Amino acid sequence: MLDLLERMSNYRIDDQRCSLPHLAHHTQQQGMREGPGKPPPDKDEAPSRTSSRIRLEEVLAQPGPYPQVVLPSSGTYWDEHAMDADHHYLTNNSNKFETDETATYYRRYFLGNEHWTFFGEDEVHGPVVVTYKREVISSQENFRVLLRLKSGTHHATIINLGDYPTPAKMVKRLKEELTVERFYPVVTPEGPELILAYDEHVLKNHFKFGLIYQRFGQTMEEQLFSNRCHVAALEEFLCLMGQRVKLKDHEGFKGGLDTQFGQTGEESIYEKFREKEIMFHVSTLLPYKENDPQQLERKRHIGNDMVAIVFQETNTPFAPDMIASHFLHAYIVVQPIEPCTPNTRYRVSVTARSDVPFFGPTLPPTSTFEKSPHFKEFLLTKLINAEIACYKAERFAKLEMRTRSSLLCALVDDLRMKTNEFLGVTKVPETPKVETTGNKFREIVRSVLIGRKNPDTPGMLKKPIINNTNTLVAVTPASARSKGSGSSSGARTPTSSPDTTPNTMALSESDDSSLNSMDIDGHPHPLNEDSDTGLESMSSAETPHKLSLQCPLCGNNEDGVCALHADPETIMRQVETLKHEINKLKCDKLDLLRQNVTCQREIKKLKEKELKLGGELTSATKEIVRLQSLLKDLGTGQVSAV
Repeated sequence: MLDLLERMSNYRIDDQRCSLPHLAHHTQQQGMREGPGKPPPDKDEAPSRTSSRIRLEEVLAQPGPYPQVVLPSSGTYWDEHAMDADHHYLTNNSNKFETDETATYYRRYFLGNEHWTFFGEDEVHGPVVVTYKREVISSQENFRVLLRLKSGTHHATIINLGDYPTPAKMVKRLKEELTVERFYPVVTPEGPELILAYDEHVLKNHFKFGLIYQRFGQTMEEQLFSNRCHVAALEEFLCLMGQRVKLKDHEGFKGGLDTQFGQTGEESIYEKFREKEIMFHVSTLLPYKENDPQQLERKRHIGNDMVAIVFQETNTPFAPDMIASHFLHAYIVVQPIEPCTPNTRYRVSVTARSDVPFFGPTLPPTSTFEKSPHFKEFLLTKLINAEIACYKAERFAKLEMRTRSSLLCALVDDLRMKTNEFLGVTKVPETPKVETTGNKFREIVRSVLIGRKNPDTPGMLKKPIINNTNTLVAVTPASARSKGSGSSSGARTPTSSPDTTPNTMALSESDDSSLNSMDIDGHPHPLNEDSDTGLESMSSAETPHKLSLQCPLCGNNEDGVCALHADPETIMRQVETLKHEINKLKCDKLDLLRQNVTCQREIKKLKEKELKLGGELTSATKEIVRLQSLLKDLGTGQVSAV
C-alpha cells in the first residue's frame, strides 16, 4: 500500500502550485491582519480555492465570534460538530483504535492451533485462499473460516456442513457466487508465516500527521505555510502532544524527515503511543525560505499527509478546501482557550471529505477539553482513527484493493511453490504440459529465426514440418498430380515443368500470429503441411483472406478441383483450429513467463546462499591458516627446546 501511495506523490508538484503574488499593491480589508505572502485574487486561481477565500472573508467581515470551520457549499466535506453529537457520544465514546479486526483473526484463532488452508482460482473473483478449523461449542460442531479474496477478507463461523465438510462448501456458505473448480492444500511449514504476513499487512504502527499554525485572518494556503514562528500557546500544545527531539540524534520513526543532513529542520515532535510511533510535521519547525512565497519545502511534507491538525492562534475560521492536496482528507481544528494559564482549555472541531466515513472517539457535546492527559489520549486516538478512515475513501480504497490483489496473487504463487518444493513436485498442477509446450515453442522460434537469416538462399531444401492433427492439408487429386505439379511453390513455378525444383520461398504475414514466417517446402509430394504451432503462416496463395484464382498446388487457373477450392468450409474449420492453437501457445507462453519469475526468485535465493557460504568458507580458511601457523610455532618451540 505504501508503494502505491508513493506513486501518488508524483502529483504533489501540482498540489503545491499556488498563484504568485500580484505586483500591484493589495489593500487588506479593514479589521484583518495581513499575513506573510498573502496573494490577491487571481483569475488563474482554482475556483475552489477562490471560493474558500471569499467565503472566509465574508465570515470575517461580520462581528465575532467566528465558527472554527466553514464548510464549502458543494457538500464535499462534512463537519462532526454539525452532527448529532449527543447520539454519537453515547454510542462511541471510548478511545479505541478502529483497526480492521479481521487482520488479527489468523494470529488470534488459527496460529498455533490445528487448522487447514486451501487455495484455488475463481474465474471472476480471481485467487481464493480459505483457512478453517474445527471447533466444538456446547457439543455443537462448528467451523471457523477465513476467506481471502481480492475484495477483502471474510470471517464467519459455520455450522451444519453435513458429514463431509469441504472447502468448497464453506466457500459457498460465505460467498455463494464463488465457483472454484478445485482447491489445492497448503502443505509447507512456511505456510502460516506467509499467510500471517499477508493478513497483517494492513496493520500500521507508524503514523505521520501534519500540524499547521493559523493566525487570525489568514484565509489562504500561502499564509498558513508562511508563518515563520509560533506563539507560546502552540508551544504549550506541542509539549502536551509529544516530546521535542533532535532529528540528528533521533533513531525512531522518522516520518520522511531528514535525520542526517538537517534539510528538514533541526527539531520535530515525536511520540510513542500504545506501541505506535507518531511523527508530527510541524509547519513552523520545517525550514522557511525567504524567496519561496509558497513554501514548498513545508508543503512537501504536510501536503502528503492524510490527516492534519490546524492549530488556531485565536478565534478565526478555517475552510478545509483552502489547502490544495490529493492526500489531505481530514482536519482536526484545535483552538486554545485561556492558554498558558492553569485554566487552559481547547475547543476542537473535526472535518473530513465526504467519502471519508465517521471515525471515533466522538466529540463531547461541548467540544471542549481541559488540558490533561485525557485530552492527549483522545486527540492521538482521533488522529490515528482518522487516517484509518481515510484509507476507506474512494481514492485510497482503489489503491488498497489493487495492492491487496497483487499481494493475494503473490501469496497464492508462494504457497503453490513452497508446497511443491516440500512435496518434491516439479510440475505446477495447473499447467501439466508446460515442459513439452516450452520445448515446442523454442523449436518454433528457432526455426523461424533460422529461416529469417537466409530468406533468399537458392537451392534450400527443408523437410516439411509434419503434424498429425489440427493442420491445414490440401490434397491434390490424381488428375492434378498426373499433370506434373510436384510442389506448392505457387505461381512462380511453371506447371509444364514437372522436374523443376522450387528454389525460392514466398514470404507472407499471417493475421493469426505476431511472427512473420515462410512457407518451407522442399518435398516433391504435393502435400503442404503447416506446423502444429500455428505460428508459421501459409504462403500468399494459401492464405484464405487473399483472393487468388490460381491453385497453389496444381497451378491451374481453370480446373479448380483441388481441396482448397472445392471445400472452403473445411478450410475455415482448420483455420479456426489453428487460431485455437495460437491461443494455446500464448497461454503456454504466459506459463513459461511465470516459471521464469519463479526461477529468478530461486536463483536469487541460491546466490544469497552462495555468498553466505563463500563468507563462511573464507572465515574457515583464515581459521585453518591461523591454526597451521600456531602448530608450526608450537613445533618450532619443541625442536628448539630439544
